[in-house]
Amino acid sequence: MTLNNEKIERITDCTIDRKDGNIEFAEMKNSRFCAVVSECDFSGSEFGRTNLRGNSFVCSDMRGDYFEEVNLSGAGFERSDIGGAGFTDVNLHGAAFDCCDLSGAEFTDCRIDGMKIKGYDISELIEFYKNNHKENG
Repeated sequence: MTLNNEKIERITDCTIDRKDGNIEFAEMKNSRFCAVVSECDFSGSEFGRTNLRGNSFVCSDMRGDYFEEVNLSGAGFERSDIGGAGFTDVNLHGAAFDCCDLSGAEFTDCRIDGMKIKGYDISELIEFYKNNHKENG
């Protein structure tokens, strides 16, 4: 599935099928996605320069997804598997992750002020760590 300059309003209980073993089977670029996504399999998908602001992702499989230059401000992730996902230059201001598997997820050059995981503001935790971390050796 490739979406380019599209607007989608609701997706529920879906799976995006891979064709011919192609790992990059779902791609969304330059699109506005305003939806409640529930019980969907987006694993291995790529999201680039896409506005996902305020969306809700519930019980969804997003393992190994790649987000680049995506606006996820105010988005909510609940009971979703996001393990191994990559986030590069993503706006996560005010995003919330609740009961999600973020194992192996990597966040690079992302805006994280106000982002919460299990109710904790991540930017505050990082600042606390920086101020209190003692170098070994």
